[in-house]
Amino acid sequence: MLKLNIQTECYWLDLGLGVRVKVRPCTSPIFYAARAFMNKRLTDIGEEYRKRKEIGASLDGLPDVENSEIREALAEEYLARGLARSAIVDWEGILEADGNDPAPVTPEKIDELMTGFWSIAATFSQQYTGVRELIDAEKKDLSAALNGTSETAQNTVETVPKPAKTARSKKTPRKR
Repeated sequence: MLKLNIQTECYWLDLGLGVRVKVRPCTSPIFYAARAFMNKRLTDIGEEYRKRKEIGASLDGLPDVENSEIREALAEEYLARGLARSAIVDWEGILEADGNDPAPVTPEKIDELMTGFWSIAATFSQQYTGVRELIDAEKKDLSAALNGTSETAQNTVETVPKPAKTARSKKTPRKR
């Protein structure tokens, strides 16, 4: 069941390591823009890979798009980057490489954050898309009761039938 209690104002997410990001609400337009970003990047990589392979050029510097695990990882990375680019409007705890000046919120700096710190990218994706809230809700609904059973689970059998009597075995004489 969904509650149509959709946020309309920007809000802060704590991503760990002293980093906080202020984000726009995760709406369908933001998600679809992120997906379009992901698809464009994957298409560009795939085309470059095929072009180079066709002419026998070096594939150095390109991910192996023929490997399904690598394609899946790239898709996740580009979706997270697309979401971050569309959503982040401000941040705290992000400094320039010199360690003195706050880094500006730009697409390039967002990419640096999302590609340079996998734990930040994963936490951002989970918190921003609401995955963490869904996981917490599932844990709440599926917790065990004090007697060890799940209170929310539905019984699958009303009563247990008595076991059938076993057939008597015919006594056979032993061979000597």
